[in-house]
Amino acid sequence: MKRFFLLISFAALAVPAFAQTVWVKDGNIQFTDKAGQTTALTSSGRDSGPVLAPDGKWVAFVRKVDGKKIATGSDEVDPTELWQVRTDRKEASLLIKCRASEKPESVIAGFENLQFSSNGKLLYFVTPAWATSGAVHVVDTTNRKERYLFPGNDLKIVASGEYKDCLLVQQHKYFVGGGSYDWYWLLRADGKEVGPVGEDTETFAATYGKE
Repeated sequence: MKRFFLLISFAALAVPAFAQTVWVKDGNIQFTDKAGQTTALTSSGRDSGPVLAPDGKWVAFVRKVDGKKIATGSDEVDPTELWQVRTDRKEASLLIKCRASEKPESVIAGFENLQFSSNGKLLYFVTPAWATSGAVHVVDTTNRKERYLFPGNDLKIVASGEYKDCLLVQQHKYFVGGGSYDWYWLLRADGKEVGPVGEDTETFAATYGKE
């Protein structure tokens, strides 16, 4: 009997653990849980770009929609929407629709580089805006309030350490006297600048840990 229980215990320990992942199949968001079980979270056939929240309970994603193209400083973009859904398939909800505006900082022409804050409450993204730069926006996933933060072409959230939840943002800037450069800058969530990082984030990551 003791041997039987030992075998059962060993079998339980031997069950493989999987990392939670989200991916796309035929335009639908798929979620694979820690047991390796995969579930389709959406069925529209028009979804892409899924990002899993840090707690593993929510997924943000982009949905294609019909409608007029959105004009930006560099191009016209097909409209999309930003959605979220629980990993148990409940509470699917629309967060933001694309919108046109004469002010580049108010345009929402797409949802690129989705990034959750460490607590999963805030969702950052980059949208096309000016001819030489996108715009970084953030939406509170609990109340759908969205706001513009600052110009940016690339975005990374610092996951841990001294600068946890600060943003590494690539910005297009100009030298005095002519010419331009695209450096990463460390910014706080309220837009306050901490300082320049450089042409890439490798040195920052090596010094301050995982981005």
